[in-house]
Amino acid sequence: MMIEFLAKGGIMMIPIALCSVLAVAIIVERAVRFARTKNDSEELVAQIKHCILSNKFEEAMALCQHSQDMVARLLEEVIRNRHRPPEDLEKTISLLGSRYLQDLSKYLRGLGVIGNITPLMGLLGTVLGMVKAFMKVAHLGGKVNPSILASGIWEALLTTAAGLSVAIPVLLVYHYLEGKVDEYAFRMQNASMEILQTLKGQAYDRVYPEKEG
Repeated sequence: MMIEFLAKGGIMMIPIALCSVLAVAIIVERAVRFARTKNDSEELVAQIKHCILSNKFEEAMALCQHSQDMVARLLEEVIRNRHRPPEDLEKTISLLGSRYLQDLSKYLRGLGVIGNITPLMGLLGTVLGMVKAFMKVAHLGGKVNPSILASGIWEALLTTAAGLSVAIPVLLVYHYLEGKVDEYAFRMQNASMEILQTLKGQAYDRVYPEKEG
């Protein structure tokens, strides 16, 4: 019954339906990916700073390796390369951060495209349906029952309704996930800079130890 009802919308219902299936697949895949990324960076950073100040670098890296937070992968590389100049470490942070964020943003652009293009598909389907309906009116010489014309119009409008029904939830999810990526970017930047500053301070104290008395 529902399939027959949707079929009245015309040929454009097919790409709209395909876009909806693709959008669901992307949303499920990204939801699983984000669910595997824990949010415990604040506690992790505090523990790592304590290890660095105690010169327990192996323990700090072990903490990173056992953490499920994506920030931990970045901090592990920073600690591993702690002997390199600060400028090189900042480049490493920037490169790895971009790589991790690209992984989080995977497929999101496609989701945004689906959210933007499905209303246009629906509008195109409606236009084609209206053209078909008025061609029928012209073929009958204008002598047509208004109910027949109304039937053709509502069938044509089905594609617009279908396109909007797909686009609205897709765009909502898209902007939510984009916000999550921005949140991770902020956390990564803050955590990495905090650890970098701790490493700089620890190195300075080692070179210029405070004199007693």
